[in-house]
Amino acid sequence: MYNNVKNLVELMYFCKERYNDKVFLKYKKDGKFESITFIQLADMVENLAGSLYEIGIRKGDKVGIISDNMYKWFVSDLAILSLGAADVPRGSDSTAQEVSYILKHSDAKYCFVENAEQAEKILSILGEIPEVKTLILLTGKSDDIKNPKKESIKIYDFDTLLLEGEKHYKSKYNDKLIEIRNSISREDLVTLIYTSGTTGLPKGVMLLHKNIMHNVYAYTDVLPFRETRERWISVLPVWHVFERTVEYIIMSIGCPMAYSKPTAKHLLPDLAEIKPTYMVSVPRIWEALYNGILNNIKKESPSKVKLFNTFINIGTAYNRAIKIFTGKMPIFRKETCFKSLINKITSLFTIIGLFIPDLIGDILVFSKIRKKTGGALICPISGGGALPEYVDNFFAAIKIDIFEGYGLTETSPIVSVRSFSTLVPRTVGRPAPGVEVMIGDNDWNKKANQHRKGIIYIKGDLVMAGYYKNPEKTKEILKDGWINTGDLGRLTLNGEIQITGRAKDTIVLMGGENIEPSPIEDKLLEDPLINQVIVVGQDKKTLGALIIPDQDNLVEFAKNNNIAFSEYNDLCNNKLIKEEFSKIIKNRVSTKTGFKSFEKITCFALIPTPFEIGKELTNSLKMKRNVISEKYKALIEKIYIDLM
Repeated sequence: MYNNVKNLVELMYFCKERYNDKVFLKYKKDGKFESITFIQLADMVENLAGSLYEIGIRKGDKVGIISDNMYKWFVSDLAILSLGAADVPRGSDSTAQEVSYILKHSDAKYCFVENAEQAEKILSILGEIPEVKTLILLTGKSDDIKNPKKESIKIYDFDTLLLEGEKHYKSKYNDKLIEIRNSISREDLVTLIYTSGTTGLPKGVMLLHKNIMHNVYAYTDVLPFRETRERWISVLPVWHVFERTVEYIIMSIGCPMAYSKPTAKHLLPDLAEIKPTYMVSVPRIWEALYNGILNNIKKESPSKVKLFNTFINIGTAYNRAIKIFTGKMPIFRKETCFKSLINKITSLFTIIGLFIPDLIGDILVFSKIRKKTGGALICPISGGGALPEYVDNFFAAIKIDIFEGYGLTETSPIVSVRSFSTLVPRTVGRPAPGVEVMIGDNDWNKKANQHRKGIIYIKGDLVMAGYYKNPEKTKEILKDGWINTGDLGRLTLNGEIQITGRAKDTIVLMGGENIEPSPIEDKLLEDPLINQVIVVGQDKKTLGALIIPDQDNLVEFAKNNNIAFSEYNDLCNNKLIKEEFSKIIKNRVSTKTGFKSFEKITCFALIPTPFEIGKELTNSLKMKRNVISEKYKALIEKIYIDLM
């Protein structure tokens, strides 16, 4: 369908001609959803591009966008790209120091900002970014900015530029704008996305039109999208390449997309109104929804709680039996025909025996939970991190199949994603068409057995051009077209990818044991008393953990168990509370739950303050393990001393 479309700007015009007056974008205004059609989107992009050309943006320029998702972000992005320029996006929660580094390193001269608050952030670091001469407010006016430094810089607002472009500049520069659009090639830069950086300074990932267009080509074929019925809702920050690429894909298939926010206050009523069939999310959203459901159930009578748990167990067993019977379980070694037959027969009996109980559970319980999401979700897509197995199993049990995907910013980002034909638990689907995956060693050599753990290497048009102004780091990660993802994984016999950890996250104990902390952390996070956790123990005899309790659940636990405290911080040092957490750790991480003896947690500390974005967490909620280890170095040493 897109054979002649070579870049994202051409894609927009292709969609304009194909879908014309169909609704594409929906956004809230005064509490009600307003709509933008494909024709209106193209007109807005052209009007804004005319004004941006008038104020000086030219092909090859870098333009910052410091904002969270909104329809104006999408319009601004396409207007910048239509001028042959590239944008440098970042979320509104970025610190002034991060923004300063990124705008300066990227050579940005112009910057869109979400509102006056973000403009103030830029003005506070103006001396550090002398090349930035122009700000464009997506919402609000220059009068909203109180900082006197605003007089030393040009400030425009989105709405005025749009209006002036429509009245004057679109026609004034029409021929020039068409000439520029026609000159954009597959090899031209689309964006510089600075990785949040779990270690060191952020690196500017250079993504070209061909990189992102690869994802557009691939996933309109892989996933069962139907333009006549699909509805999408956007909750992730669009500066993140996962959400951004998916929005281009949504545009390409002609579906409506509504902007919401990842908070229950906004998201739940929007879900009820939009009734989306698809939603892109990160694991954290599904964990929060899972915990929210369980917390609500706990408020019911003991008999209802018991009934709920019974139906969940039935649903889990029923779903697993179906996957075994249909061959949708991860397989890494060939089974004998006899064993395979026995497994299928056993699973068939399970399916027959649990069909009616599972149906009753669906009618009485599961369907009511699904209604909270609008009742129409076909399959939400999760990416940006590993989906905990217990969360995956829970939603599968209540008949919401999550399509977990895998990728990196450096791969535009989607390498693989589950589909209905590859809905295999504990995997992230098969590589997309045109993507090569190799399981190799540390020296870029392919392992003889691709079904055993090794480093994941990726090759294809989705792989970035490199890191901006950083040839040394580029050379470290790219070789002969292959990118070293830094992730550990293996392939099933059917070609699905299973992620087993991060090469750099591996903890090596004094005895030489290599341990991946993620599975242990995921297991501990299943407990409602635990909000965040990091496993530690590099060069120690045993593993330890730093645990951030779930404050609301811990306070409730203390009250229910008559544990006296004057303020929350006291609970983290309470002997009885520590004993409870010790029980949780021993019950969840043991040889009985599938862990090796040297993977047990022998010591821990409770920390009252959660890890924060920009400090201990990256913008994509990944833990900065080195930062946390350094910040809590003394505490980590103390828990091991206390162990002696």
